[in-house]
Amino acid sequence: MMLYSDADDQVLEQDMVIDLNEAERAGSSEQVTIVAQVDRYRGGFKGDDNWHSARRIEIQQDDDLDQLNSHVVEDLGEVNMADGQTLIDFVVWATETYPADHHVLILSDHGMGWPGGWSDASHTDPGPDGLGLTADGDMLLLDEIDAALEEIRSQTGIAAFELIGFDACLMGQIEVVTAMAPHANYVVASEELEPALGWAYASFLGELVADPGMDGATLATLIVDSYIHRDERIVDDRARAMFVEENFDTRAKMSAEEVAADMSLDVTLAAYDTAALPDLLAALDELSLAMSESAKKPIASARTYAQRFENTFGDGPSPYIDLGNFAALLKQKTDDENVQAAADQLLDALQAVVIAETHGEARPGATGLSIYFPTSKLYKSRDAGRKVYAQVASRFADEAAWENYLDFYYYDVAMEAPRPSDVRSLVAPGASELTLADLVLSASEINQAEAVTVDISVDGEQIGFIYFFTGFYNPEDDSILVADVDYIDAGASLTINGVSYPDWGEERPVEFSYDWEPVRYGINDGNQTIFALFEPWDYGDEVATYVVRGTYTFSDGNSRPAQLFFKDYELIKVLGFSPQGEASAPSEIRPQDGDTFTVENQIILLHSDDPDAEEEYITVPGSSVTFGTQPLSMEEMIAPAGDYVLGVQAEDMDGNIYETYTSVFVNE
Repeated sequence: MMLYSDADDQVLEQDMVIDLNEAERAGSSEQVTIVAQVDRYRGGFKGDDNWHSARRIEIQQDDDLDQLNSHVVEDLGEVNMADGQTLIDFVVWATETYPADHHVLILSDHGMGWPGGWSDASHTDPGPDGLGLTADGDMLLLDEIDAALEEIRSQTGIAAFELIGFDACLMGQIEVVTAMAPHANYVVASEELEPALGWAYASFLGELVADPGMDGATLATLIVDSYIHRDERIVDDRARAMFVEENFDTRAKMSAEEVAADMSLDVTLAAYDTAALPDLLAALDELSLAMSESAKKPIASARTYAQRFENTFGDGPSPYIDLGNFAALLKQKTDDENVQAAADQLLDALQAVVIAETHGEARPGATGLSIYFPTSKLYKSRDAGRKVYAQVASRFADEAAWENYLDFYYYDVAMEAPRPSDVRSLVAPGASELTLADLVLSASEINQAEAVTVDISVDGEQIGFIYFFTGFYNPEDDSILVADVDYIDAGASLTINGVSYPDWGEERPVEFSYDWEPVRYGINDGNQTIFALFEPWDYGDEVATYVVRGTYTFSDGNSRPAQLFFKDYELIKVLGFSPQGEASAPSEIRPQDGDTFTVENQIILLHSDDPDAEEEYITVPGSSVTFGTQPLSMEEMIAPAGDYVLGVQAEDMDGNIYETYTSVFVNE
């Protein structure tokens, strides 16, 4: 059992060190050797002797969750865990030093899906590949991991790892599993972000030590089944009390069941049998071919509304969608019997690949594997589009026709034609010219305690989502502060596998009314309430989730882009983003007393005095809140008197926004 722990990261270091302490509760035995290479961060977590080099450790049984007491085999000094050669060196060393009949490799750090992950804070020079993905620092690209495993197997004679696991975010993708298939019998990974808690190492390693003859399928299933609710920081009373105080800002007693339920809302984890993957790839090819011979509008709709996971590529709809939920939506959206039959075939093949799966209630459409289906804007981008996708997810590109289908979908390149090196005449099947009528208000001036009714009309075929916009006009600098954005409920919804999406009906234009009240929202930290823009995160939930964008600053002064997630007016999660070229590696942050969050204000500069100037959209730092003894909460605020801009933004099925605006004056 080899643990490649890239803990050279301020956010993840403490949790990854604790994971090794959890592994010690199982410890090595005569028949199971657990060995780790862990590289720590300088200046982050000060516990466990505060060492910050890379060490190779033979994990030995020890019940102390606060201190690693295992044998340090070697101190390597500082190494680049983002270099494939470092991974090769560790695994070759481990297999030669500890001969075994079966081999398991678990890699832990930030994950980004098909781009890969595993950056190193001590090595921030651009990666040697010259890609935009590594412009801000080296990382283990997916094709680099693939090549490293090939070299490892060549040097060691390992026919196949019994299991390869990714204790990292977003690696549960068909592109990733395809890259691992030649190297491993089984793979474990998550479609969605993973909480900082990580995997339940003591639980599944303890089971392995007790039954060393188990096969990879059994071990993979144990990893999935133990996820979250059997973690030592949840089942151990003392560890749970500390975890609750640190993560829930309370000393109130919470049961293991309560903590596990709270931590499991949006998690996913699945185990994959790579022997069944060829049938799934063949089924995906059949579906791709059937879709290429069918109307694109239902496909655009299924892409738009399928279960999505965190976006590592900036703003806009996430390109990571659940493969099974997409296929189920296709069956619902299309009348093409060939597409429906191919979707059924894919769903059957998917069930054979996914041998164990778990997901929280906030990700009801998760079926185990996601796939990259970007908007046209992302697919044509230089640093994260078609060329980079083909290069980094190269094994998937070679073994599946999905990229050929994306070229057909966006560039009308025939499925059977050789893939062109360059394409220019992009089409966007999900795009649709949406027309919005002028907004009609019931009043042009209201008091703070009153509401105004807005009559809305939207015309166009491919309406994805419609949002209501509120802006506050500042005459001093001729600008608009974006004060609020929220989904407009379609009035009717459709649901597939628990995922709800708007049903705008067939009649056009879509006409409805919206009652607007002069209310703003803010974040309360116990000492103050500051204004913040709360943007909607998901559609259709009875209790919506909202995200606030900004900058997280640790008490030591280091900072990174971040997002706060609120549900039912309570903070439920903090995500930090490590810039990685054109993408960002997300991970959960565990706030500490004294850390701060500065909201990002979105401003529209109108330049009204220059008829030739276009509106300018900028972001500026707003006010800050401080993490302390009281959890942050969302709070309703009375909107100040003044001029407001009210608007409707309609999004088509390619992520393009069409908009119309009017104004209303609010008196005190």
